[in-house]
Amino acid sequence: MTGPRTFPHDQRGFAGVPPTTMVKCLHKDFNHPNGYSFSQENAKIGSLQMFVSNVGTCEDMGYGVFPVDQVHKISVLDIRLANADRHGGNILVSRDGNDGQIVLTPIDHGYCFPNKFEDCTFEWLYWPQAKEPYSLETLEYIKALDAEQDIELLRFHGWEIPPSCARVFRISTMLLKKGAAKGLTPFAIGSILCRETLEKESVIEQIIYEAEAIWSPETTEEEFISTVCDIMDRYLDQYSLN
Repeated sequence: MTGPRTFPHDQRGFAGVPPTTMVKCLHKDFNHPNGYSFSQENAKIGSLQMFVSNVGTCEDMGYGVFPVDQVHKISVLDIRLANADRHGGNILVSRDGNDGQIVLTPIDHGYCFPNKFEDCTFEWLYWPQAKEPYSLETLEYIKALDAEQDIELLRFHGWEIPPSCARVFRISTMLLKKGAAKGLTPFAIGSILCRETLEKESVIEQIIYEAEAIWSPETTEEEFISTVCDIMDRYLDQYSLN
């Protein structure tokens, strides 16, 4: 269950992820194939998220009305978490009570923290806002991100990320920070993570395969990430020249 893990990673509420927690609930009307009894074994575990008043989702209206900063804040979250299921239906659209400005709220993060990059999917990648550069405020936020601190934060909350998922998170955070520092747009960075077709490997997958070809199974995680860092720099230099 990755939904509750997303909220702690939305530092300072930057992306607007609603407060989310993991809960246990027990009720006789739930599905109990072996019969109901008042016991821990019958408790259901799920994600509980604060309700957000909205006028619909991004699927219900044209993307041209979405503010650039609202699209960008979601791009930062999705790139970091290597979201494999970001579509218009899981972005709520609200109106600010003061001036009526559109506010986008990302929900439904059940396919974040994957153990590989092959399924990354970002609906906003095809919106014109994604081709606008990040603002200085967003760049400062990205600069302050720290994957290791975030992994420790999850441990503090009782969630131990599998090593393969932690590796993906470290690499996606690295890509976001390096790409943003080089002036790449959300579209450019997202295009590195996402496959053009189901069969064609993404650029980030190519980077990882190149790093894996260099090191043996005995390579430490720190050494592997360092190698990915060097290879990524080479790839990003090519993007900067284009």
